[in-house]
Amino acid sequence: MKKHLVIVGFDDIIADKYMDSIEYAILDGHINGYSIIDLFSNQDWIEQKLQKVNVQPELKYFIKVSKENNKWADKDDFQTIFDKIINTKGEIKVYIAAELKAHEEYLQYCVENAIDSLTEKPIFSPIKNGKFDPSLIDKKMRYLLSLAQKSSAKHSVTSLARYHAIYNNKVIDKVKERILKYNAPLTSLHLRFAAGVWNTHVEYENREDHPYKYGYGMLMHGAYHYVDVITQFLLLNYLIFPNDNLQLTLSSYGGFPADQNDRISKKYSTLFDDNKPKWSDKSKYRTDYGETDIVTSFQLFNVTTNKVITLGTMSFEQTTPSIRTWKKIPVKIYNKNGRTACADLEAQLSTLFTLNLKCFDVPAKGEIDHIKAFARIETRANAPLLSGEEFYTKEEFNDVSHNISNRELISNWLAGVEEKSTLQNHFIVMKILQSLAESIRKPGYPVTFNFTEYATKSDTKVHSSIKNLNNSIIPKTSKMLDKFFFIFK
Repeated sequence: MKKHLVIVGFDDIIADKYMDSIEYAILDGHINGYSIIDLFSNQDWIEQKLQKVNVQPELKYFIKVSKENNKWADKDDFQTIFDKIINTKGEIKVYIAAELKAHEEYLQYCVENAIDSLTEKPIFSPIKNGKFDPSLIDKKMRYLLSLAQKSSAKHSVTSLARYHAIYNNKVIDKVKERILKYNAPLTSLHLRFAAGVWNTHVEYENREDHPYKYGYGMLMHGAYHYVDVITQFLLLNYLIFPNDNLQLTLSSYGGFPADQNDRISKKYSTLFDDNKPKWSDKSKYRTDYGETDIVTSFQLFNVTTNKVITLGTMSFEQTTPSIRTWKKIPVKIYNKNGRTACADLEAQLSTLFTLNLKCFDVPAKGEIDHIKAFARIETRANAPLLSGEEFYTKEEFNDVSHNISNRELISNWLAGVEEKSTLQNHFIVMKILQSLAESIRKPGYPVTFNFTEYATKSDTKVHSSIKNLNNSIIPKTSKMLDKFFFIFK
């Protein structure tokens, strides 16, 4: 029997970029239509957006914002709506695309009631006393996964780096191929993501879309995709050390809205009426508002052999070049803050091979929302030693579309065949995210956790299989990782 899709949070991205996937799923017979749940405050905007959509929702429901301090979605409101839709349309599957602060309640309801779910990244941001509390992530993820394993419902997470033509099919594949060919671990990994997001102080105070005032910031807004990339690279080390116990330690420093007035040139912040030298006095603590920038160093340590394997850095910064020229957020514009992203990644296999990826946005002149990405992959290798390698190679890709990756993910989930980005797969990603968020609350102090434990629980079938293998059976191990560790060809 066909299921009915319920979209919780009908935002710009779904309306402009993912509706084709939903329409095709209806035509292909995977779902029998869709309905929308959103806030009363968004009703007028949604009605305008729907005028440009080919396939209209069968039902629309608008609800109030929850008044509970630690919740932004009230089960008493949406459970009744879910029941009505089920009674009218039959079994449902839920796409959770609301603002992050509402994710947890909807996802928990879906897991507890064995309803298929697809959650926009990040999965959730636990709230305590009205503020983001990263220490609660691990407990909540364990609870959700323990329940999810008891039913056949499928739970997935949208993340750019699961079906991506560049990150997955080009970059991770190239490194994985060399790890297997040369029996060489990943020894160095560096990733810098520059978001190019320019918020004003007033926007930090007032915005509900991508807010900072609830204690979460860059990590929960733009960094998740790239934490996912880092995770997939680090997991490649199990190709060489399948039986070993690995431990991840990281240490971070962060910049916050309270720092912004000193960090952005007053020559230009004044043009936006945003020179606010006393603004930071309003915040009792530096971390009342979420971070704008975070820089982290880390090591992946082999506890079994008492040796360091991978050293690296992660940098997720929004205070980087933007295309913003306007004082106030413009109406009917998706790129409200002039975002122009740039990612720079370097992965190295000791003295043998290194790969560098630079992927950055190229805005069209005069079109704030028309942005394409350009990617360049460069490799260097010890060519005299390694047969078939060249000292230097370069590949370039124009008009890269990041949305294609998520459209494929969404289409697979609607068809009931999504397996590369399950909720369970993201357990270890969320643990790294938690560790990063905790580390900027203690600048410079190390945060350590058992990487192997979370790799195991992100897919127990994989690790139980790996534990029975020896390092000499790497090709067989790689086939297991192909299926379960999300490194795809």
